Amino acid sequence: MGKAGRFACVFIPMILTIASLVFQIMVGLGGTNANNSYLSNIYFLQANATIAAHNSSLINFPANNMTDPADKTANGKIILENFYAIGLWGYCAGSGANTTGSLLALGQTTAQSVDFCTAKQLHFWFDPRTVWGFTGSFANNMFTNDLNNALNYYEQTASKWISTLFILAVVSTAVEILVGIGGLFSRLGSLFTTIASLVTAIFLWSFTILATVTYVGLGSAFNVALKNYGITFYLGRTMFIYMWLAVACSLVSGIFWAFSSCCCSGRSREPAYNKNMMAERTPYTYERVDGPAAQYHAPPMNNVGGRPTAYEPFRHGN
Repeated sequence: MGKAGRFACVFIPMILTIASLVFQIMVGLGGTNANNSYLSNIYFLQANATIAAHNSSLINFPANNMTDPADKTANGKIILENFYAIGLWGYCAGSGANTTGSLLALGQTTAQSVDFCTAKQLHFWFDPRTVWGFTGSFANNMFTNDLNNALNYYEQTASKWISTLFILAVVSTAVEILVGIGGLFSRLGSLFTTIASLVTAIFLWSFTILATVTYVGLGSAFNVALKNYGITFYLGRTMFIYMWLAVACSLVSGIFWAFSSCCCSGRSREPAYNKNMMAERTPYTYERVDGPAAQYHAPPMNNVGGRPTAYEPFRHGN
C-alpha cells in the first residue's frame, strides 16, 4: 500500500476527530449569546416557569425577596421569566412557551425570545434560590431536603468536574488532531495519535456521562419539589445530541487510529521476482553452459584399432 492508501487510512479518523471537536465547541457555546437564537437554545436543562410567571398567585412572594437579574416586580409579587435555560458557563432567560411533557421528553421552547444571558463563569451552577430570590421560611418549605442535597452535590462536586473535564476533553482533542498529522507519514505517528485518542476518550466520556447523570437527576429533583408551584424542568435535546455525537465520533476515530497504527504502512510493494530467473552476470566471466555438445564423451585412446594398448610404430614384438 502506497502513500495514497496511507492517506486514505488516516483521512477518515482525522475527519471524525475534527467533527468531535466541532461538536464539543458547540456544547461550550450553548447559552452564551442572547443575540443568537440557535446558541441560546443549546442547554442542559431548562426551567419552564410560564405558568408561574403568568399566574403570580401561585407563588406569593414578597417583592423585597427578588434578586433575579431581570429584577421584575409588580403589585408586590415577583414576576418570573418564562424560561431559564442552563448551559455550561451560565444561563439564558426570557419569554416563550415550552412544549409539555416529562423531563425525558427533551422539550424545546417555541417562539422563544431571550431577554438576557449571564456572563460566562467557570464552574457555573444554577442556584434557583439566588436567581429567583427564594429566601426565608418559604424557601425552606419549597426546597426539600432531597432537592437541597442535590443542589449541594451540584455546586460542590458536579459543576467543578463537569467544566474541568470539558476543558480537558477539548484540549486533548486539539492535541490529537495535531499529533494525527504525523500519522499521515508513518505507523509510529498513528500509534502516538492512538494514545492521544485514548486520553481524549477518557476525558470526553467522563464529561458526557457525568453531565448526563447530573442534569437528569437534578431535573427530576426539581420537578418533584416544584411541580406544585407551576415550574417544570426539561432536558435540552440539542445539547445532549451534540455531546453524544462528540463521543461517538471520538470512539470511531480511535478505532481507525488504532487500525492505521498496525496496518497501512504507506510503503509500495516491490514486484516479486521469479526465483528461477537467471541473475545478472558480470561481464567477462566464464560459466559452464549445459548443451548438446557437453553430452559427448570422447572414446579412450587405448581402444583405438582394437589393440589393447596404444599404437607405437617403432615398437617390435619379440
